[in-house]
Amino acid sequence: MKKPSLKLADYLNGCASFLACLKPYMHLTRTSQGVRCRLTLPDGSCVDVQGQDEPHIALNLMHALVNLMPEAQRVEQKEQQSVSTKQPVANSQVTETIMHSDVKAKQMDEATRKAREQIGVTTKVTLLAEIDAVAERRGVSRATAARELLQDGLARFNQESRSKNTSKLLAEYERKANDFFGAKTQSWSIRADRRLVMKTRLTAGEYERTTSSFVTGLLAEALSHNVLVVPTKEQNPVITDASLVLAMEAINSVRGPKAKAIAVEAGLGENRTLANLILSGSVFAPARVMRKMADFLQLQLDVFSVALERRFRSQPIPAFKATSGKPEVDLQRKPWAVAVKELELPADEEARLLQLEG
Repeated sequence: MKKPSLKLADYLNGCASFLACLKPYMHLTRTSQGVRCRLTLPDGSCVDVQGQDEPHIALNLMHALVNLMPEAQRVEQKEQQSVSTKQPVANSQVTETIMHSDVKAKQMDEATRKAREQIGVTTKVTLLAEIDAVAERRGVSRATAARELLQDGLARFNQESRSKNTSKLLAEYERKANDFFGAKTQSWSIRADRRLVMKTRLTAGEYERTTSSFVTGLLAEALSHNVLVVPTKEQNPVITDASLVLAMEAINSVRGPKAKAIAVEAGLGENRTLANLILSGSVFAPARVMRKMADFLQLQLDVFSVALERRFRSQPIPAFKATSGKPEVDLQRKPWAVAVKELELPADEEARLLQLEG
């Protein structure tokens, strides 16, 4: 019988299938050097690789796994030799003690592995403060409260996604997270058992969300249904939908050709283009610019900031029919320096605008 010949596509498809199987155990994070991938192996150890983008990460991960194969074979052979040369135990009681110790060690090792599983998130400080309030009311630690809220949020998402459009549902969760008071954020970690962490990461990847943004949305959704949080005098005021509607109307009144006045007031000169980019929510403006714009519109700074975030999140994404040369749609708000440099202004004006961020 003639042996079938394998083509390059067959090997590539095999590699793609292999990486797809590993996806639930992979955690990707953005770094200043590019992308970092952390893969949890069945024995609890981890493989860390870095690359400038996702394709390079895939190549580096395959390379790292191939390098691990000889080491894994040596460990397996050593274990087999150890079993074959082991002397028989004369005392059955000693055998029972050893077996009991092995079982106990495995249980402790498994518990340690579960404790090591964590999800890194970046949330608003006020969202984290509400989690602390929940923890205080329940008499538990922040870690326990965050884990319970994550479980609750994921359960609600799984239930609601059966009857609602998932894109609209995720957008609603993200809106709730963005509506928390203030703009200051904090990075922290949620520790949970491996099953919950893997399920959360897998669901986030399925809907093309980062784990951090997906978890933040789940926490915000769970907190919105939590009746134990009682506002105190020290807590920041809640931004209402009515105040955001008024803010949207005020923003719309100065957009387009009318943006010259607010541009001058905010220190942007007569640069209406940059002012309109800020008012559309697509650019992170410096704090001094945001304050001057909010004062010009007679809005509270936090209401103005949240209105811009919601404006950017709710922008329509057009459907493209062309197969090549499709226009790009920004899915993330641009940093101030990037937006200023893209305008290709004279050097002195560009430098002046960049200094506003100092």
